[in-house]
Amino acid sequence: MSNYAYLERYIPVVEFMGDICGKNYEIILHDVSTPERSVIAACNGHLSGRRVGDPMTELAKELIQTGAYLDHDYVANYEGRTRGGKRFVSSTFFIKEDGELRGLICVNHDVEEFFLLSEHLNKLMHTYPLLLEEERHTSYTENLDDSISELSSNIIHTTVHKYDVPPSDMNSTDKLEIIRSLEAQGVFSTKGSVGQAARELHISEPTVYRYLQRIRNGKV
Repeated sequence: MSNYAYLERYIPVVEFMGDICGKNYEIILHDVSTPERSVIAACNGHLSGRRVGDPMTELAKELIQTGAYLDHDYVANYEGRTRGGKRFVSSTFFIKEDGELRGLICVNHDVEEFFLLSEHLNKLMHTYPLLLEEERHTSYTENLDDSISELSSNIIHTTVHKYDVPPSDMNSTDKLEIIRSLEAQGVFSTKGSVGQAARELHISEPTVYRYLQRIRNGKV
């Protein structure tokens, strides 16, 4: 059986992989016995311009010459480029029979769209530095919840977690100061806020009411 006849069974595999991976994946089948016209099947070849009858790439030749296939079944996720500078994430599968290399299935993933998206996101993040804390030009943070209860809930959570000390390690003075801050923000006029403050601070509701009474009576 000729090498080409042996590899013909993989041509439907190339078409199958192309269909399931999509238009940004180029799948190439090489016959290593004819390196000067090794491409015998190509799916989405428009990505790099490869066509049936094209020669083997220099990297493919190098993989064969260095015997990479002897110890590995494939090499994956290396950089591929066209002469025009288009970038791919490339992988090569070695088709072997009894230790003899018969062919290669090469997969080239066109990642140019990801690079363009990454550049766009970087520009966007520097324009609106929501995630770049060190580059913020303002200390303001706006809560955009619809309901008053949700707004109060967010204020309680944010105020408690502004402290470097977790609630379980806070002393009574720390917790009293947080209650004072929440009272100043008008949080405790909202139904259920005392219960949430108690849960966030790991204290009982009666303790929150005692703190509030002391604050409102000016005793602290």
